[in-house]
Amino acid sequence: MALTSSSSPRPSADRKVLIDDTNIMTALAENWDAEHTVSHGFDRGGVLNKYPGAYLLVVDNIEPVNLWERFAFVFLRDRRDVQVFNVAFLATVTLWPSFLYMYFVGISWFHVVAHIVATIIQIGPFHLAMHVSAHRKAFKSEFLNDFWLPVIVGPFFGQTFFTYFFHHIKMHHVADNGLDDTSCTLLYQRDKFTHFLHYFGRFYFVVWYELGSYFVQHNQPKRAMLAVACEFGSMILYATLSYFNFYAMLFCVWIPFNLSRLFMMSGNWTQHSFLNRETPLSGGLSNSITIINTRFNALCFNDGYHASHHLNAQRHWTEHPRHFLQNREIYKDAIVLQNTDYEEMFFCLMTGWYSRIASKLVIMRVLDRSFGVLMRGLRG
Repeated sequence: MALTSSSSPRPSADRKVLIDDTNIMTALAENWDAEHTVSHGFDRGGVLNKYPGAYLLVVDNIEPVNLWERFAFVFLRDRRDVQVFNVAFLATVTLWPSFLYMYFVGISWFHVVAHIVATIIQIGPFHLAMHVSAHRKAFKSEFLNDFWLPVIVGPFFGQTFFTYFFHHIKMHHVADNGLDDTSCTLLYQRDKFTHFLHYFGRFYFVVWYELGSYFVQHNQPKRAMLAVACEFGSMILYATLSYFNFYAMLFCVWIPFNLSRLFMMSGNWTQHSFLNRETPLSGGLSNSITIINTRFNALCFNDGYHASHHLNAQRHWTEHPRHFLQNREIYKDAIVLQNTDYEEMFFCLMTGWYSRIASKLVIMRVLDRSFGVLMRGLRG
């Protein structure tokens, strides 16, 4: 897709403009100077002089605009993470009471449908809230950081205790989709459904073994034992609770468990599908895609900026659009898509719908590239 301009106000030395995913296409089309833009939080705080290293800061000087923010800010290290607090709070006050009623009082089909719908609506934002807070602690309290998302509400979204942290932070971002990465896509044909089934089956059935083996091979036996113990300890607890009320656990834990593992692996598969064959192990731009200008980013903490995240996993999620704009030159040959999400791209890969993928491409440089050339490049 070619870049087009709009009527959004242009930034200047005298007027800094808020940059986020909603106006990133305009910023690219009009070639905005990133130094004259700010990301969320910095438009309400006094730390503009801290750029360009702002992603290292904890922004705690944002003034609340309402009573809810005043309440949320009490718990947050970085006040830009109010959306993380909102996701955790909503899951706690909706899914916990629903589960307790279903487990100890009774079950009706209306209740079951309502609970599953609430889970599906929240499952994407929850996983990405857990993702960003695993990389950068969201809360002042260590107890909330360690337990609220992974343990207290995590089971209602298919999580086993602490294993996401071990798998994603201590393994995936260290190995970076290399051959040591247990979720590596490099050896698979990423548009073959049978290959994805093998990939998913490995994760579903033997992730505990592969993750433990990874840590043992990297001289981390204690971490291996903890990861395996957390996985099996969670399963034993879930099985015990299922013995006393199978249907409550089925609808509140086991169905989300299966949905979560499917979504996580299809998402990771898509994020790392378009590898640079010349430098597939170079990380970031070589193994990750970027999705901009999409509602998915508003709901899920700018997770579409996956290359930016792999370039610096400590970058705050609100900073990704500004970093993308500031460093757009390095994305000239990267896979950048717009107005889509990982689920749609996964479907396109599995069905070979490359014309749809090509139609979502953002052309970051001026080249005469036909759809045929684009599709051959994507398949490669």
